[in-house]
Parts: sequence; structure tokens; C-alpha cells
Amino acid sequence: MSPFEPGTAYVLKMYPRFSETFIVSEILAREAAGDRIEIFSLRPTDDPRFHPELARVQAPVTYIDRPIKTVALWESLRMADAAGLTAAVGRNLGELAAASADDAVQAINLATALQNRNIRHMHVHFASGSTTVARLTSLITGIPFSFTAHAVDIFHESVQDEDLRLKLEQAHHAVTISQCNMRYLRRRFPSSTARLHLVRNGLELERFPYREPRTLEATLRIAAVGRLVEKKGFQYLLPAAAELLDQGVKLDLRIAGTGLMAEELEAGIGQLRLGAHVRLLGPQTQDQVHELLHSSDVFVAPCVVGADGNADGMPTVLLEAMATGVPCVSTSVTGIPEVVRNGSTGVLVRPGNPHALARGICTLGSPATDRLAMSRNARALIEEDYDVHRQAELLRSLSRSERRVA
Repeated sequence: MSPFEPGTAYVLKMYPRFSETFIVSEILAREAAGDRIEIFSLRPTDDPRFHPELARVQAPVTYIDRPIKTVALWESLRMADAAGLTAAVGRNLGELAAASADDAVQAINLATALQNRNIRHMHVHFASGSTTVARLTSLITGIPFSFTAHAVDIFHESVQDEDLRLKLEQAHHAVTISQCNMRYLRRRFPSSTARLHLVRNGLELERFPYREPRTLEATLRIAAVGRLVEKKGFQYLLPAAAELLDQGVKLDLRIAGTGLMAEELEAGIGQLRLGAHVRLLGPQTQDQVHELLHSSDVFVAPCVVGADGNADGMPTVLLEAMATGVPCVSTSVTGIPEVVRNGSTGVLVRPGNPHALARGICTLGSPATDRLAMSRNARALIEEDYDVHRQAELLRSLSRSERRVA
């Protein structure tokens, strides 16, 4: 691909990030469609784990400095001056001064880095600090920006209405990943969401071949995957497992992931005497997760809304499980009911309710349930709504007419 082809910059808080496979899939789909992508990361990665899909990404990665000393700040201003941006920085000094020092300086550094790159558009994931940096950079350079709003960046108690409103109004367009989010943002910002669109997180479906559900055996094999944090709801899955055991259900529950609640969950396994039936697997690669899904009878995503308002927008691994044919149980949180349609594509239960989770798992572990029909329906829905190539084309169409105006 010619370096002179107009490109799109992906401005990310941190790249690569082990848990953000949906971003990698999106970039790969856009590259496959012919887009020239460059990645600008505001933080160096601190994650030693990498998925093999990263090796397929052609986009170069530039790490944007975050000065911690006055001399580094002065060097940032000198470089901006050398790039011919002094007047633009001056015109937007009020906006820069209103931002945090980190965001303001990184915006200047990003603006400098974008010079002579033939970048026509910036896209950001999460409407938080990275979008703040892109918005300020857009003011300096004239390069338009867009962003994808997910969940923590719109539902968390720390989100400030005025900040999010400003981003929605100044972005060329904004997208979000579910109809639930669309309704929420339109209610919250009725006059600022005219350019808000639905673009779902997609999967590379060729990497998730469909298999019919496993034939049920004496032991019900259950899988759950996610960060071990409050919003994932694993603290409710453990008592659900205990209830099933009390009912005489033989089960093998494996939970993959790492996080702040690891010790609490380990303690819960001990207190509920689940040690012979429940294992915390720790962090797993995508290949290991696929293997776990293929060996499972039921996948559970017991999501809840956290005390701080944080919630899952749409767990990628839930989509992966549905794509590969594993019958799924999840909860009525944010956009999940758009994919898990109770009795059709899976079983949907109330969040934060171990008894409801146990009933849902029991339903999918019953020979009387048409697991095959649910599995096929789930795959058909994923193919229709979550094909990453189709979703990437929506993103491309939203920004295709963009041209640099600075």
C-alpha cells in the first residue's frame, strides 16, 4: 500500500492490550478492505501477553511521549514550532489550558507526530482520555476525529456530562456498540447526538468456525471468561454452582481471566467447598479460550452493573461463544439482550441473582432443551449483526468523505 494514500490514525490509550481483541479485529478488517492505518498509542504497553493476531497488523505504531519534566514540555513546544504549529497551538491555548497537563501536552505531541503523515481522519476507542487528546489534536491540526463509545466511558460515575457532550458535538461522528447505548446517549444528550451511529464490535467469523453443541454427558462442563472484576459477575456464579451441586448436578466450571477479585473468588471457592468442581485458570491466550469453548457444554457471562455504574457494553467472548456454537447464559445488562434472546439464541436471566443463573445453566444442561436450535439461531444472529468486515465498512463509509482541512 502506498505511503501517499490518505490514512486513518487510530488513537488508543494503550496498544497492544490483551483484553481489547475487538480493536485488533477492526483494524485488520479495515486493512483488508484497503485502508492505510497508523496507530498512535498514548501509553506504552505494560502487558507481556500478546495474541497471535497482532502479527497480522500492518499498521506502524507510534508512541506519543508524555513529559514528566518541564524540560520535556519545552521540547514538545519546540517540536510543535518546528512543525509549524505554533500559531495553531496559540489559537487553542484556552482549550489546552482547560485540559489536564498530560492530555494537553500529548495533544501537542500527537499533532506534531501527524505532520507529513497524510492522515485524513482520527478514530478513537472509548470516549475518555484518548478522545480528549484526539479532540484537542483536531483543534490544532484540523484533522477530524471520531470515537467509539463502549460502556465504562459512558456509564461510569466519573463520566462528566459536559465533557462527553463536547466530544459528541465536536466529533465528525460518534459511534456506539449497541442499541441500548444509542437510546441511553440520545436520552442523555438529545441535542448533541445527531451524528451518533450504531457500529457493533465485530468478529472475524472465519476464525470462529461453527460446531454443533457437544452431546451432554454425566458432568456438565461450564466455561466463563473475563477479567476478574465486579462487573463480570463471577461472584454470583460461584453460589450458582454451589446450588447446582446441592441439586445433584455434576459440573466442571472453569473461569479464565485475571483481575482484582482473584483472591476473593479463590476464597469463595474454598468457603463454598467448590474446590473439586471449580477452577480459576488465570489469563488465557485466544487459542486457549477457543479450546476452552470447544470443550464446554455451556458458556456463562454473568454480567452485572457495578456499584460505580460500570458495566459491560458487549462481552466479546460472549459473541465468540455464540459464534462457535456453545449454548450461552447471560444477563439483562446493557446491550446483552440484543444478542442473547431468551429461548431463541440463549438463556437470559436477571443480573446479580445466583438462583436465576443456576436455573439458566440447568435449562441449557437439560436434554429436554433444544440446544441445537439455540446454537444455530445464535450463529445466524452473529453472522447477520457482528461480522467485523461489515461493521468495518460502516466505519469506512462514515469517514470516507473526510479530507484534511488544516
